[in-house]
Amino acid sequence: MRYDLNILWVEDTATYYEETKEILETYAEDNGISLKFHYIQDVNVFFEKIKNNEKGFRLYDIFFIDYSLSSGIVGSQLITDLRAKNMDSDILFYSSDKESEIRRIIEEDIGSFEGVYVANRDNFDDKSYLLINKNARRLTSLSNIRGYLMDQTSENDFTVQSYILYKFDKLTSVQKQEISNILLEYIKTKKHEFTEKVDDQIANLEKDGIKNINKILGLSSELFPISLKYEIFAKMLEYDSELTFDDVTVEQYLSEIVKARNTLAHKKLDVCRTQEYILYYDTMRQLEARKCQEDCIEHSDNYKISINEWNELRKKIHAFGNEVDETQKKLQKIEAETN
Repeated sequence: MRYDLNILWVEDTATYYEETKEILETYAEDNGISLKFHYIQDVNVFFEKIKNNEKGFRLYDIFFIDYSLSSGIVGSQLITDLRAKNMDSDILFYSSDKESEIRRIIEEDIGSFEGVYVANRDNFDDKSYLLINKNARRLTSLSNIRGYLMDQTSENDFTVQSYILYKFDKLTSVQKQEISNILLEYIKTKKHEFTEKVDDQIANLEKDGIKNINKILGLSSELFPISLKYEIFAKMLEYDSELTFDDVTVEQYLSEIVKARNTLAHKKLDVCRTQEYILYYDTMRQLEARKCQEDCIEHSDNYKISINEWNELRKKIHAFGNEVDETQKKLQKIEAETN
């Protein structure tokens, strides 16, 4: 599973956590955001996790903390202890009856509490939505777009190749031959580029088909590119009644999401004057020729992506990712049953 935001939630009433988490997950899903909640009830465990977050790679983006924990620690002491930490994640303290007390403590030393928010249980949903949206906005940051696209597509590539590896040997002989033919026809188109290497593969496929799927997956990207793996994955899905890709098809994924990844991953990126469009260039000459005009509408549609287009693309990435994750769960189940 892949997630956009990780939230560490300290709450000693499990029923409140479960009920509220479901509301937040629904809200996030509607907005194309994936959340992972890490739930703990013990404050000592919480400080241990903060220690790791402070010294190692950052895992948690947001902290939700019940100020009125029943575990013996006083809320004011919790805030004092957190003040000594090098916290760069947002923290939302909430309480049904001590909101004013939390605000007073924070206001007394406001410089130590950047990124700290306060809520009561009545407005907790609104405040948490605000923090989720604030942190999800980083997905529209120019410096993060490349990383986000590469992370999401790499996760998909991993699952697609794993699916082919696990499922190919379970296909019927007719189905295996159909998959072999897809690969064979593609490799034949490369005959003029890689004569010796291609001749061997063509001979093997024409004689025996795919005998060792693991070896085939190890072919160079020139002979077996990732796009062809997705094509074969899509074909194998036709044989699998348990999986469907209805929200975003494999064809849509390749034509829209992978295309965007390939466009944005290897070009210089910039934003226009009004910050409504991402502009991209291959060379300095293009950069000079496509300088942002006073009116952003004058930009050619061939060399820009609007914020609305990016948000729609991100929702499709999220939807396709969910479908791929279902495939990954199935593979994990197969692995568990095998072992």
